Amino acid sequence: MIGKTISHYKILEKLGEGGMGVVYRAEDTKLKRVVALKFLPPGLDAHEPERARFLQEAQAAAALNHPNICTIHDVASENNQQFIVMEYVEGKTLKQMVPVQKIQDAIGYAIQIGEALQEAHSHGVVHRDIKTENIMVNAKNQIKVMDFGLAKLKGSLKLTKTSSTAGTLAYMSPEQIQGGAVDARSDIFSFGVVLYEMLAGHTPFRGEYEAAMMYSIVNEEPEPIQKYRPDLSSEFLHIMNRALEKDAEDRYQTVHDMVIDLRRVKKETSRVSRVPITHPAVEEGRGIVSEEQRAATTVRRKNPKRTLLLVGPASALVLIVVIALLTALPSSAPKLNPDMTYRALPIPFNEVGGAGLSSDGNWAAYPVYDANNKYDIYYRNTTSGESRRITTDSSPWMAIADISPDGSQIVYDRYNYSTDRMEIAIVSSIGGSSRLIVDAGRLPQWRPDGQRIGYMRVKDHKSLSGKTEFWSVKPNGSDNRRVLIDSVSDTPAPFAWSPDGQSICFQKRFSRLWREIFMYELSTGKERQLTFDKKMILDVCWAPNDQIIYSSNRSGNYNLWMVPASGGPAMQITKGAGPDYGVDISRDGSKMLCLQQQEISHIWIAGTDGNNPHQITFDDVFIWTVAFSPDGKEIVFAYYQPMDEEKGAFVCSVDRDGGNRKILTSGEEGLGNPLPSPDGRWIIYGGYPISASRDSMKIYLIDAKNPGIPKLIGKGCPMIWIDEKTFVSFRFRNSSNCYWLNSIEDGESRKIFEDSTYAIPLKGGKYICYYDLRSGRQGLWVCTGPGVKDPQLPARKKLAEGSLNCELDKKGIFAYYVKNAGELRRIAIPSGKEEVIRGIFPGLNPDFEHSTFDISYDGKDIVYTDQRYNSKLVMIENPFK
Repeated sequence: MIGKTISHYKILEKLGEGGMGVVYRAEDTKLKRVVALKFLPPGLDAHEPERARFLQEAQAAAALNHPNICTIHDVASENNQQFIVMEYVEGKTLKQMVPVQKIQDAIGYAIQIGEALQEAHSHGVVHRDIKTENIMVNAKNQIKVMDFGLAKLKGSLKLTKTSSTAGTLAYMSPEQIQGGAVDARSDIFSFGVVLYEMLAGHTPFRGEYEAAMMYSIVNEEPEPIQKYRPDLSSEFLHIMNRALEKDAEDRYQTVHDMVIDLRRVKKETSRVSRVPITHPAVEEGRGIVSEEQRAATTVRRKNPKRTLLLVGPASALVLIVVIALLTALPSSAPKLNPDMTYRALPIPFNEVGGAGLSSDGNWAAYPVYDANNKYDIYYRNTTSGESRRITTDSSPWMAIADISPDGSQIVYDRYNYSTDRMEIAIVSSIGGSSRLIVDAGRLPQWRPDGQRIGYMRVKDHKSLSGKTEFWSVKPNGSDNRRVLIDSVSDTPAPFAWSPDGQSICFQKRFSRLWREIFMYELSTGKERQLTFDKKMILDVCWAPNDQIIYSSNRSGNYNLWMVPASGGPAMQITKGAGPDYGVDISRDGSKMLCLQQQEISHIWIAGTDGNNPHQITFDDVFIWTVAFSPDGKEIVFAYYQPMDEEKGAFVCSVDRDGGNRKILTSGEEGLGNPLPSPDGRWIIYGGYPISASRDSMKIYLIDAKNPGIPKLIGKGCPMIWIDEKTFVSFRFRNSSNCYWLNSIEDGESRKIFEDSTYAIPLKGGKYICYYDLRSGRQGLWVCTGPGVKDPQLPARKKLAEGSLNCELDKKGIFAYYVKNAGELRRIAIPSGKEEVIRGIFPGLNPDFEHSTFDISYDGKDIVYTDQRYNSKLVMIENPFK
């Protein structure tokens, strides 16, 4: 072909050859420009499916016009040879450039690749073969995404090569390998592989044989890239890990969102320096710091890792001598004391929150769920046992308390019903009226000098970014300011101040069962990762010996561990069954207080008239989502062992007298809402991988008598059966916040009602009972169904105000809800007439998130759980040598 002229294109040289084409550099003799021509490989150009596929490539790519996508000029044919005329890109493939040495360059390339994919996806084009060989970098350092030969144009004929799988194996998504549906999220997975390869120099999933490679992609986690690039930020790791999620539901749903995160990371990594926001030396002033002030402040810091800046040969010699002397000295790393003692503080309460320890270790402050069925703060001497309640603002929930360094005040968080948020208040350690200092925040903690209080904000607590944010405020509530944004997490993250108050350590949440500890220097804005376990972490505390103490399940049980603030291997402190968390330590390190707590619940049955409440299960496991079988003879429920989510949960059944318990599922997954069908034949439940988020939950169907292998029938979490074949579900990731109507036969689903409502059709669709989430309308409502007119209900009617733990009876006659602890109420539908059911239901409580109940099919009985905590405060004395 070299030297030949095809149409008006003179072939100059062969550029390359692949499974779907041969590419030549050519001269366009009409327009006097250099182009690239792509022909089908010899012997395939006459094969009709390949010709159709080849034309599809041109149509898909020609529809795109973007600076990061190779431009298609024309599709032509000569002597029965079809070819594509496209932009000639002079440069290297990304494959030739890996590993990319500069992280900033890699992020720049990634943003350009993402923008190219964003353009393609917006036109309905899925590339399906994203790999470093298909990405060019030209002389201007500009990315060009090439080869849409495997692109799938929306609405076009599905064409794949015979006896092969579309794409290149090492870059394929799990769903491609498994022959599932492929959409834009498959490109996102391949893009994640490219990100990994750019930085590590090789792809994340490898195997000597095709089968081994395919198994690795579908089942194995890639080797941590920090092994090759320890300087990567946690935000970049989060982006890459999210792109490489096995389940498409857990990945970025659009490449647009991924590009936004990449741009944010690029902005952060490009900053040479930051003005410190809350550095103790300057935060009382204007917040403007000169380099001289910053240097002086750095010298004043008691930092065991202070850097020595040495220049010249003489300094090098001094450095060698210093290193030799330090090496010869015995290790100064703290050692655990084998004779440390443990004792439980005699607290007459079962449910206790996170405790704070005074500087001298002689006093502890903690929230208590007491006989009033509300939380208050209690203050206790850890030696004499003297104890007193010091708050009077009883709340349905308080998470933690912390004692000021001088012992005079307690800061704590509490739930406010009117705002539906946690807020932060202060009370004197001798008691009295509390004072609100922050109207939206969680997990407050005094800075060691007592001049400020740090706390966390999340999405529902006035987080400005929608992510987890660390804030700092003066004890009088003034000068409230944001310090940092954790772009990875969106849930509350326990943190701890360093002993000198110039740094904090905090958790980042990478998945439901994976958190890591990071350190953040307030003076420089630098962030550093301390743990790399991919395990769950529940709490952190910064000890005076510069050890970070934390609770983790890395050994199986939740025990206390410690890791140096400077980095290094972790050491286990406690080794019992636990769970140990909620840790705090005295200023001299001689006393350490931790909370041991298990969440448990039992099943109760009573008449809906309030008669004969009695407990039917007695083992200490956590049970939720109880439901009657249609004949009322069995209870179906889900349970897991307390604090042990890695073992998964089980769907079970038990006779109404508590006997004949049966396990119906494998226990290898997380669960949601097992529900027996009205005819008693089936049980539906939500299931999701233990390592994944519940957002990935899918709905499964099993035979109630012979469970066997579960049948997948849809996405989301089941809520209630409508009839023998139809049920209502909720999808966690659906932005409309509504319920869906589903069929067990065809898997079809449709939205039931308006956005931001949880709606259930009653009496064949005559009425719709719904909970409204919209501002100003929150509460339980009822209205007629579409096209139905009922003189009893001429307009929508609000049945109850506020957030309710509510259940409908199976005939749609009453809505039941718990008003106060032990008090059950019911509302007639549609009249709205409400009555209090006489009688006490022990353990039935509206203030517990997981307290659930169900009404029997004949309406005569209620089954419910009595969620509770078993708590113990344990003092560990002399933990270090």
